[in-house]
Amino acid sequence: MDDEAAFAKQLARCRELHPKARHHCWAWRLPQAYRFQDDGEPGGTAGRPILQVLEGKSLFYAGVIVVRYFGGVKLGTGGLVRAYSGAAQRAVEAAGVRFREQQASFQVQLSFARLAVRQELESLFADLQWLQDEFTEQGWCGRGRIPCGQKTKLQAFLQDRGGGGLSFRWLEDMEI
Repeated sequence: MDDEAAFAKQLARCRELHPKARHHCWAWRLPQAYRFQDDGEPGGTAGRPILQVLEGKSLFYAGVIVVRYFGGVKLGTGGLVRAYSGAAQRAVEAAGVRFREQQASFQVQLSFARLAVRQELESLFADLQWLQDEFTEQGWCGRGRIPCGQKTKLQAFLQDRGGGGLSFRWLEDMEI
């Protein structure tokens, strides 16, 4: 889940798949924001416990929807909290966790005489991914990305190899 709009689409789809359900309780969490909804359950018995599961596992870019068709009246508020948090816990465990990483993107241009720098880059930076890779009349142009933790190392490497026939610039950072 990348943003609130993506979660809203998933929630709408869930409501379409389960139109007769009494409650679609949910929570989502991003680094800068979170939301939760009890969807008609007593306040604090559904959405907040779902959110607490996400917080307890330190999950971001994540959302959980718990659908309830019937029952719950005899559970009381404590029982509802346990039921919703338990369902959220099982959902997170079943879904698994995929980690995201900040990536730094850059552009480098090399003259034909400096093409060996490209091979050095590829051997020094195992996590380097080329997004663009093309030869021009002047030499070679590449756009790549590396984990943000390697920015200083890449900068130092290219400055050490600097001089004519090599140009470099940072582009935007992105989350992958």
